[in-house]
Amino acid sequence: MRALLTAALEPTGSRLVEAVDGSEALDVAWRERPDVVLLDVGLPKLSGVDVCRALKTSPSPPHVILITGDAQADGIETSGADSVIAKPFRPVDLVDEVVRALGQLAGSQRAEVGAGG
Repeated sequence: MRALLTAALEPTGSRLVEAVDGSEALDVAWRERPDVVLLDVGLPKLSGVDVCRALKTSPSPPHVILITGDAQADGIETSGADSVIAKPFRPVDLVDEVVRALGQLAGSQRAEVGAGG
């Protein structure tokens, strides 16, 4: 999944950072402070929903996009995610959603994107 996300997003010119599981995703997000975070709901160690909830407690939370194979999965509605993309998805739809998110971030000249999954 990370390879797909990276291949789809590299052409946007955004700096990408990756994590292998939910625990690492949270650590990387706290350290790197990306503007947009992509999270697979089914991350090992700590779910994407739990990572999203934690990130949204920040005074300046990132825009979080959850990626899921089950849009009805527990906790998605109350996660605080800014948007949800259902699997399977077309890479162009993901890029469009990230570009839309970046456009919503005022004053961001070059945003960073974090991916977990």
